[in-house]
This record gives sequence, C-alpha cells and structure tokens, in this order.
Amino acid sequence: MPTTKHPGPKAKRLSTGTLTPEGVPSLLKRTVRGRFAKSSTLREARRFAAQRLAGECSDCDIIHHEGQLVLDELSTGRRPRMGLLIVEGDLIVKGRYEDSLDPGSVVVVTGTLRAGDVITKGFLEVHGDLIAERSILFIDNDACCEVFGDVRAPFVYTNYHAVKVHGGVKARLVTGDAKHIRSQQKYAFIEETTREVRERLSPKLLKVFADEMFEDEEGDEADPDEPWIDAIDPEKLAAFVRRGQSVLAEAPPSRRRK
Repeated sequence: MPTTKHPGPKAKRLSTGTLTPEGVPSLLKRTVRGRFAKSSTLREARRFAAQRLAGECSDCDIIHHEGQLVLDELSTGRRPRMGLLIVEGDLIVKGRYEDSLDPGSVVVVTGTLRAGDVITKGFLEVHGDLIAERSILFIDNDACCEVFGDVRAPFVYTNYHAVKVHGGVKARLVTGDAKHIRSQQKYAFIEETTREVRERLSPKLLKVFADEMFEDEEGDEADPDEPWIDAIDPEKLAAFVRRGQSVLAEAPPSRRRK
C-alpha cells in the first residue's frame, strides 16, 4: 500500500484554486496565534503567503484542511512541497512528521499533533499537545516552535531551536547542546555532555556516534568507562530517527513482587 505523505482531496489548495488568494489573509488571522521569538510563526506565515500570492515560491503550496487529518507520513519538503499547512483540528501521523527549513515551511495545527516521531526544522505552531511515540527533535536555529499544550515523548532533543511550551515537557530524557525549550512548568534537562545521557541512549545509536562522541579533551580515544561526550551530531541523530529506531535504551524490566 503506498504511503500517504500529504493531505488528501478534502484539503483546500492554492494550486488547485480550491483555496482562494482572497481567503488566505483571513485564514491566517483566524488560525495563527503564535507571537514567540523574533521570527514568529505568524510573521513567517504572512511573509510566505505574500510571496506565494505574488507569484513567487510557485513550487510550494498553501494547504488548508478542516477537521481531523490522519496520514501515514508527512514531510513538507517532499514534492509536492508545502510552504504553509494549516490544519483546523487534530493532525495524526502514524509514522514520521517532518517539516523543513530549506525549503522553508510553516505548519499550524489548531488541535493536537500526534506522530510516531517528530523532526522539526521549520516553523511549527500547535494549539493542543505535541506528542510523539518515540522522539521529538527540534533542529536548527532559524525557525521556532510554539506549543500551547504539553510536549510529550520518551526522548526530546533540541539543537539551537527556540521552543516555547505553554504547558509542560514530559519525557524520559530531554537533552541537547543548549537549553532552548522554555516551559511554564519545570522539567529535567540533562546536558548531552554528561555520562547520564550516554547511559540512557540506545546501544545502536551509540555505535553511530562512536567515532565523534567518545573522545577525551585532547582528541585521543577515550576510556569506554570514562568517556568524554563531545557532542551529538543532529543530522546523524535525525537519520537514525528516520529509520524508525528508538533513541533510548530499553527501560529495565520492573521487578515483580513475590
């Protein structure tokens, strides 16, 4: 069965004329709420819409879907590309949700966004919760994400990507190269250079990072029992997640009471 990568025929598209140019400004005014960061989602959505309506960015579409949208997979950077996607309702992606920065994308979900994995480099705004079965990766520093509910996943990672969460961040491990997730509620953030992070990662992922992560400060090979974790390569991490792999080591089984 072919993988569904984009919204189906019920979605209105600028390219097909089912979404009219006159209706785009009012649609943005009604649905986009975010005001976070210098390059906010609303500002970027208006900028892209103006360019698209002026005849630029013709290879990137504006798409509007009303009601719950269920897809097998969603990638805004694949053809036909989505420059602006607005879902008025919940967005459920059975596999991976991935938006992009090049080409740029803006995604607004007025309900909850739920996926197997989330990789976001573009502008993302979620009015409900942002939930992933395995991992959520916030990558690159030129865009931002705003979530009005909770962020929930076993593994959450940020790489200089500004994230504002109005609810809480609930995960087994939240890490990255810097603390860029702002939340109304306190959460445990562990710097990726700590040994605790290494102990929580999947052995399969550690093999991917072995050549770069575990060196001492002089660049020599480190003692495996006392490693110096230099940095996580975000692109290698994203490639690992794209294969549907679990980033975290399996939790030890709980002891049964006698």
